[in-house]
Amino acid sequence: MKKLLVPTLLAVVSTMSFNLYAASAPVENQKEVVKNNLNAYEQIMVGKIWETTGALDQDKKAVNSDDKQVANFFGLAEYYPDGSFNMTTFDGKPKMKGDWSFSEEGKTRSLTAKDDKGDVLFTRVVENVTVTPEEYTYRIYPEQDNKTKYFDIVHKVKK
Repeated sequence: MKKLLVPTLLAVVSTMSFNLYAASAPVENQKEVVKNNLNAYEQIMVGKIWETTGALDQDKKAVNSDDKQVANFFGLAEYYPDGSFNMTTFDGKPKMKGDWSFSEEGKTRSLTAKDDKGDVLFTRVVENVTVTPEEYTYRIYPEQDNKTKYFDIVHKVKK
């Protein structure tokens, strides 16, 4: 019995040590693993603070940031590699947080806003107009069934 006990104990201790190492060592690599699971468009968005710099109507005319049709879309946004996001006002007050993703072909972005308990508040899908490392612009429609009137919400990387 003693002969089996020592090798068994060594095996258990070795396994526990390996499991502890495996649980802690990959933590620094988890962000890279998660980022590798992002599509090309999602990868453009992470690691930056995006600042709303303007809104344009369907005629490419600038719309004031305090216009009630676009005011809620102004602020700062951060998209994280784990699929979560955080949005604030320009002065740092929380606006919304939750989950985000881009379609594989980059045509749409989906946001699922959540409360502090993690319950879903709403999901919004927007058309992407521009997705580059320097600019992210998406389109909103004030009237769901009217595609002739829209606003393009323009973001640049905050410097």
